[in-house]
Parts: sequence; structure tokens; C-alpha cells
Amino acid sequence: MLLSFSCISVAQSSDTKGKLGIKTNINMSTLVGNEFVNARPKFGYTAGAYYSYPLNSKLGIYSEFVGNFKGSKFNNDIDEYSKIALFYLDMPLMLEFKLGEEKSSGILVGINNSYLALSSVFVGAQRKAAFNEIALKRYDLGAVAYYHVYGDYVSFQFGIKQSVLNANNGVNFVDIDPATGNNGSIRNLTFEIGMLF
Repeated sequence: MLLSFSCISVAQSSDTKGKLGIKTNINMSTLVGNEFVNARPKFGYTAGAYYSYPLNSKLGIYSEFVGNFKGSKFNNDIDEYSKIALFYLDMPLMLEFKLGEEKSSGILVGINNSYLALSSVFVGAQRKAAFNEIALKRYDLGAVAYYHVYGDYVSFQFGIKQSVLNANNGVNFVDIDPATGNNGSIRNLTFEIGMLF
């Protein structure tokens, strides 16, 4: 299971124009599915830019472009794979629904487009395989949802991203146990807590 926590601080303005700002969050992620065994959560970090555009007082469009360190740790033996580290470029597009009379919070839901830029497999602390040896698909698509608390200078987000596509592109590690090559499913799951500025 992948858990990510986002913290975002947004510059507020008095007009109805869109807002461009920066976002940073910590996350907890994991790889779910049946290709890898003994998956455990891995902590990561996310940073990038966001853009929010109000359509009216209650509804808006929200998007971001962030670098996201994901992956998973594994509770395997000392000479077996212990961590898969992934770096994705995430580009979610979401609808923003503001809640309550004060519009002090909101729910954001949409799709998350991701591009896998880097990946590594570790046995203990030693890197054993790099991007082209892991055979994960470069593009990923998933669902994303955030709960957003608005502030005058800093806002906060709590969210989840879940892949809907199988990322397995023929994973079959050479000389790395536990055995792979089962054509099993691999999906990213992330929980985030973040701040927007």
C-alpha cells in the first residue's frame, strides 16, 4: 500500500483568477498486486507546482505537476530484494468542490497521469538493477482524491493516489530472489500529506 501525505501552501488572492503556487508533501507508498512478495510501506517526498482555477464559488479545476518518490520496501531475507525505489512525474487533473458556508475546505477528485522517470531495485543497501532492467511500464494512470484545508498563506492537503493500470511490463529479475516473472499485477498506492504555498 502506498501512502502519501501532502502539505501545500497557496498564495491567496481576492479576485477570481487562477492561483499558481508550489506544493510539497511527504508520502507513504507501496506496490500492491501479486508479482512482488512481502511488500511494506516506504516513505517518500513530493514537490512541484500546482494551478487552481475557480469556475464559480463552489466548483473549480485543479492540476499539478510534481516529482514523486514512490515505491515499496519488502520484508524479505537479507540476500533478497529489500526495496524498489521509483521516481514518477505526476500530472493529476481534478475537480475541486468547496465545502461549507465558509468555503474553508474542499474535496478534490480526478485522474492522475504519471511518467516513470527512474527506478531501482535494492538488495540490502546495494542497488542491483536500474530502470531498463526492472521492466515497469513508463506510463501510469490512476484515481486521485484530496481533502483540502484552505488557508490565507498556507493550505493543507491529505490525499490518496491509486493506480488502475498494471505496471508490469515483463518483470523478471536476474539473480535476485524471491523469484519474479510470474506476469503478476503491480500497482502503485500512495497516501500523501502536504502543504501548498
